Amino acid sequence: MMFANHHKVDNIIATIDYNNAQIDGPMEEVMSLGDLKWKLEAFGWKVLEMDGNDMKDVIETLQAARLLTGKGQPISIIMKTVMGKGVDYMENDYRWHGKPPNDEQLQAGLEQLEETIGDY
Repeated sequence: MMFANHHKVDNIIATIDYNNAQIDGPMEEVMSLGDLKWKLEAFGWKVLEMDGNDMKDVIETLQAARLLTGKGQPISIIMKTVMGKGVDYMENDYRWHGKPPNDEQLQAGLEQLEETIGDY
């Protein structure tokens, strides 16, 4: 993180999926990151935040980040997301972090996601 700012790497956009979960449980119970935005800014990064589950916000924030490149500062985007968004049995359940669904669960999840595709 410090290297990019020190060497004025300004053609980089780092994205961080911030879903408040780790593989062993909620971040606050396993290992809190504290104020991530403040920490990134302390290392010299320009930090943007977005709702990573809102495609309109994702596109707008990526476009804004692109406009900030080339100005002597690395860019970071904190993508606040809901793990498993749109699949009722996965949503906000850290136990699905890195665990594949079985065939029945996959089919049910895909059906739920198909219902939301029309929104984009």
